[in-house]
Amino acid sequence: MSAATRRPAWVAAVVAIAGLSAIGVAQGFPNRDAIEDNLTQRSSAALEQAGVSGVQVSFVGRDGTLLVPTQAEVDRARTIVAAVEGVRVVEARAVQAPKPARSPAVTIKVDSARVTIEGSVPDQTIKNTLTAIGNGENLTVDPGVNDTGLAGLPGIVHAMGTKAIDASILLRDGEITLTGTVESVAVRDAIVAAAGQAVSASKVTDRLQVKAPVGVQRELTDLPKITFENDLATLTVEGQAAVVKAAEILRANPNAKVRIEGHTDSNGTPESNLVLSQARAQAVLDALVAQGISADRMTAAGFGETRLQVLGSTPEDHAINRRVEFVVASS
Repeated sequence: MSAATRRPAWVAAVVAIAGLSAIGVAQGFPNRDAIEDNLTQRSSAALEQAGVSGVQVSFVGRDGTLLVPTQAEVDRARTIVAAVEGVRVVEARAVQAPKPARSPAVTIKVDSARVTIEGSVPDQTIKNTLTAIGNGENLTVDPGVNDTGLAGLPGIVHAMGTKAIDASILLRDGEITLTGTVESVAVRDAIVAAAGQAVSASKVTDRLQVKAPVGVQRELTDLPKITFENDLATLTVEGQAAVVKAAEILRANPNAKVRIEGHTDSNGTPESNLVLSQARAQAVLDALVAQGISADRMTAAGFGETRLQVLGSTPEDHAINRRVEFVVASS
C-alpha cells in the first residue's frame, strides 16, 4: 500500500470540510443578501397591506429592525413583521421626532427716541432687521427658537413713535404684552393694531396708558367714581351725579371729544365681563346725551377684565378695577 493510500481518514475529513466551507463562503454572501432583500420586501409589503406606512425595514440575516413613524404603531408593526415567513427576530422602535423650536423671547424698550432690544432670535438676518431699529447688543442668535411674532415687531416700534415714555414690547410664548405711556388714544390704538398683526389680537395684552392732556382730561379724571348697581349697567344715584358733572365739563369744552371706557374686575367669565363693561360704557354715553352732549363727540368701548389697574383679589382690589374712564381724544 502506498503512502497516499495509507493517509489517515481524518485528513480526508478535514479536506472535505474545508472544501465545503470554501463553497459556503463563495455562495453564502449572495444567498444572505438575497434572503435579506426578500425578507425586507415581503415585510414592507405586509406592513403596507395592513395600513402601516412609513416604516423603515432592514434585515441582518433573518433578524429584522423596524423604525416606525409613531410610538402608537410600534407593537402592531412588530407583530405584522414577526408573522412573515422566514423572519426570526424583530426589533421595533419609534423614530425619534425632532424637538419643536421654542418661541422667541424678545423685549423692546422704547423711551422717547431711544430703543433697546434684548432676547433671542433664530438667525442673523432677523437680528439685523431688529438692530436696524434700535440697540441690539443684548440680542443673541439661537437656532433653537422659531420666528413667531418677530416680523411684526418693527411695525409696533414704528407705531409708538418718538414720544412714548418708559414703554416696552414683551414677546413671550407667542404673545405680546404692551406697557408704558403714549401720547394719544390714536397712537395707542395704532400700537395695539400693529401688535395684533404680529401675533393676532387675542394674544395681545394692552397695558398702555395714554398721556393725559392738561385741562379737560385732568378735570374728568378727578371726577367722583361713576358707580352702578351690582352686576348691572344701571347707574346708581352717585353715578348719575358724577355723569352730570362730566356733562358740565364737556359743555364748557365744546371741542373736546372723549372715549368712554368701561372696565370690570376679574370675577365672572371674560366673556360676560366684556359684555358688562361695554353696556356700562354705553350707559354713561347715553346719560351724557340725555344731558345735552352730542353723541358725535363720544364713543363707548368695553374692555372687560383686560386692563386691570391692580392684580390683587381682595374686595378693595376688585372695587378699584370696576370703573368707567374718560379718555380725551382731542380738545
